Amino acid sequence: MTELPESQDAEAQKLDAQKLKAQREAAIRADNLTPQVRRHTWINIAGPLAAIFLGIAIAAIYLRPIDVLRFIQLSRLGWSGVTQNDLALKDTLITYLVTGGYADQEPVVMIHGLGPNAALVWRGVMPLVAEAHFKVVAPNLPGFGSSEHKQVNYSIAYQAQAVAEMIDALKIDKINLVGSDLGADVALYYAVDHPDKVERIVLVGGGLAGKRGADKLRSGMLPTTVEAIRAQAEMSLFDLPPLPEVIYQRMMAELAKDMQAETDMLNSVPRDEAHIRSKIGQIFNTLTIIIWGAKSPFFAAAEGEALHAAMPGSATVVFKTSGAFPQLEHPEDFAESLIFVMKQTEGGR
Repeated sequence: MTELPESQDAEAQKLDAQKLKAQREAAIRADNLTPQVRRHTWINIAGPLAAIFLGIAIAAIYLRPIDVLRFIQLSRLGWSGVTQNDLALKDTLITYLVTGGYADQEPVVMIHGLGPNAALVWRGVMPLVAEAHFKVVAPNLPGFGSSEHKQVNYSIAYQAQAVAEMIDALKIDKINLVGSDLGADVALYYAVDHPDKVERIVLVGGGLAGKRGADKLRSGMLPTTVEAIRAQAEMSLFDLPPLPEVIYQRMMAELAKDMQAETDMLNSVPRDEAHIRSKIGQIFNTLTIIIWGAKSPFFAAAEGEALHAAMPGSATVVFKTSGAFPQLEHPEDFAESLIFVMKQTEGGR
């Protein structure tokens, strides 16, 4: 074999090295031209977006804490098939929550009382009652929540008339009525004026409580201090973490728009409860259940027994570990009791 001169061998090695370098540079350029998703790209995008959304959420909670909480609760209910609808009445517009299902399911109308929840006070029990094949309708009474607020006298009688218009508009022939605190008076007022339409009545922590009961509700459910609104939020909004004082101040300002309706209803208790008592015999044969929490600061055992005595044939259910809102504190047990009542024969037979 002929060996190359040393100079030619070095030259060949140099050419080979240059060729290999050129191939490596071409490969690198090709890699650089190929689009690649780099690991830190999404982090760089997601970080600022998360900060923006967090800032918006914090601003919304600061500006409208009650509306944000209601929005969250409504969103959760949406997953259970509960929707919120609008309905035009004769002189106002109301919103109401309604469960899904079939039109021929037996209807249950749930009437809220005082407090920041309005119809959302029933949020824990509506899906459970609907699962037992009932159609549940829970209105935001006029002057509350997302319903229209007007300069009218929101008496118990006015609210009962609004419920009557809603029931007629929804073409409901027979109903089961459930009312909480002053909503119990609204349910009773409707029942004594429309006894032929009411199958069963469930009164929760209220009903014919008189001026004394109204005064207790006024002092506890119409807060005028930050401490009072904090206590009400813990009691009725439920499961809230501790919040800064400024948020409770914003809550008080936001809830002021419901104050007129709450005050009007409380002021109408003596007159409108007198109307109920004068016609209580109209619902003598209607199956009536009286429910309250044993730890409620607004509705004591003595008041429950007095209501029971005023309504012959009624029955009582006491939630021993509950406060003012057993439907929020023990929704499964409350719904079970309610379903049992609704499945009883009409008129208690």
